[in-house]
Amino acid sequence: MKKFQPQPGFVVQAFRFALDANAAQQAALVSHCGAARAAYNWAVGWVSASWWQRKAEETYGVPEAGLTQWRPWSLPALRKAFNTAKHTDPRFAGWWEENSKEAYNTGLANAAAAFDNYAKSKQGKRRGKKVQMPRFKSKRKAVWRAGSPPARSVSRAMAGM
Repeated sequence: MKKFQPQPGFVVQAFRFALDANAAQQAALVSHCGAARAAYNWAVGWVSASWWQRKAEETYGVPEAGLTQWRPWSLPALRKAFNTAKHTDPRFAGWWEENSKEAYNTGLANAAAAFDNYAKSKQGKRRGKKVQMPRFKSKRKAVWRAGSPPARSVSRAMAGM
């Protein structure tokens, strides 16, 4: 990766912030992070299901034309499928309206990027270490301690981890 070089005459300045959320704000942050994680996990399960189904069908000798269709993992395709599923899927039906649509979009965008990285790694188009197929994110990694979490924990939780 190339090192960032500012243009001559420009000044580069960075800031680091820590959130000091009250109880209501912390609950909202946790809810939005959980929504992003839930959308990510839904997308990983939705795309992976078609992959595993095709693999099983191939072992049964099903011809190529008869195999289950590939499910696309582009962000627009995931958003369209998620918008349909969130009304009927019991995992979302009761609470999806409580969070911003951007929380779900963040999870879907992360899933799309994870599948892209996996596909590029599998095809040899990505430099660096081989990337594994995306896996479900655990709820346990984003547990907050009593009181305000440190900035590092907030940024991890905000990333949907």
